[in-house]
Amino acid sequence: MTESPNRTAFFHFHPILTRPQDNDLNGHIAGATVHGFFETAIQAFLVEQAALDLREGEVAAFVVSSAADFYALPGFPDVLEVGLGVTRLVGSTVEYRLALFRPGEAEACAAGSVVQVFVERSSGRPLALPETLQAILAGLALDRPA
Repeated sequence: MTESPNRTAFFHFHPILTRPQDNDLNGHIAGATVHGFFETAIQAFLVEQAALDLREGEVAAFVVSSAADFYALPGFPDVLEVGLGVTRLVGSTVEYRLALFRPGEAEACAAGSVVQVFVERSSGRPLALPETLQAILAGLALDRPA
């Protein structure tokens, strides 16, 4: 398990409102739901900040890998935030670092990574990221100075 990331490592946050059905039988957010929160934050960023048409655009993004570590046990009715950053941006591939926080807390409840490959929708072949998208994602780089 990796160390819980600190909120200060991230520059972009996406709010998450939990629902009763997000809890597992133990009363905590289910692990699969946390992965869904991570994907929601990524997709929202791509739609809102990069103006991608995820349903019918020429470019599609597929998750090819995801992992998460858990440090605390949030549950409904917690309000949460996903910190979103980019750790690798090469060719058609983007690796995101994500962390789930309660508002105002410095340490993450969960953290993980998601790797997406961008493809040409019509052929399904990997596609080098368009320059505009590459520049927008580079703005999420976690190693940039604050």
